[in-house]
Amino acid sequence: MIQATGTHLFTSLLPLEEGELLRNPQVAWAAYGEPCDGKAVVLLHDLSHSHRAVGPVEDSAYQPSGWARELVGPGLPLDPDTMPVIVPGLLGSPFGSTSPATVDVATGERLGLSLPPLTVLDMARGVSALLRARGLNHVRALVGVGLGAQVALRLAALFPDLSDAVVAIGAARALPEGVREKLGLAWQLLRADPDFREGLYEPDAMPRKTMRRLRLDFQKLLYGREYLSRHHADAEAARIALEAEAESFSETFDASSWATLCSAYAGCDVADCFAQIRARVLLVAGNSDVLAPVNRVRDTYHLLSAAGVSARMVELPGPGDHGALLTDSERLRAPLGDFLRRVG
Repeated sequence: MIQATGTHLFTSLLPLEEGELLRNPQVAWAAYGEPCDGKAVVLLHDLSHSHRAVGPVEDSAYQPSGWARELVGPGLPLDPDTMPVIVPGLLGSPFGSTSPATVDVATGERLGLSLPPLTVLDMARGVSALLRARGLNHVRALVGVGLGAQVALRLAALFPDLSDAVVAIGAARALPEGVREKLGLAWQLLRADPDFREGLYEPDAMPRKTMRRLRLDFQKLLYGREYLSRHHADAEAARIALEAEAESFSETFDASSWATLCSAYAGCDVADCFAQIRARVLLVAGNSDVLAPVNRVRDTYHLLSAAGVSARMVELPGPGDHGALLTDSERLRAPLGDFLRRVG
């Protein structure tokens, strides 16, 4: 399996949804196989993931990369030998795409709070710019997870001829209200931390206490009791593992980037764009996903169908927590394989 990574720097301005212009945007990417026009699958990552979908494995408890090892690879649902895959880093992600952690070449300083607010629509435009730059004017499918799924739906509406299909895993039209409120508090909680210093903290002196707290709160949305009991000997072992992961996250993930992404995710409702989607859509739901409850995914399916979109919905068997959706290639193989064969 051929793998390549890079970062594309654009010299043109990128217009943002709230009226600002993003100067010299950059989008990191990873490719598996050899993506070519008409055959590539675009894979879009979730809130705390990076564009490095298959790895490498980091030497830390928090693993932003490797989240798609059960999804991308020879013999897996997205086999690069038949469906080459490209994974763009979303705008706002601190792993190479333009984010508050990005160093401004003009000043030598991190962008920090000078970066304008980003939305899911802005992320979709960033992905589109990368695809065009790499000669991908038409792709086989847009496959997104969580936040990435909302970007995929917005992208399919923004450019109706771009893709034949959309696969949205663990996503509905919008997050549940309680989750939106929780994620929307990220900026407020960080600004209350003296170590945040109005975004002027040094990379080695981030507001780790608050970031650790935010991660622990987010873990409760990712993993339920059943999932944790399957992967840890007892409740104490699970607690220790989650706390270690949260500590590692607080040392790794840029605080302003986290708040930027959380605000975009919390503020997104893609239902207003469904009438512009021409691609077929597959919604993949987990039966205990707090971020995308089955009833909300089902409502999204009905809204898509009412808008004239050819849509299907599949509820995965087995562990249905958001953090467990990509952990078993076998239960993903049939729904994704069947759907993508029909549009291939």
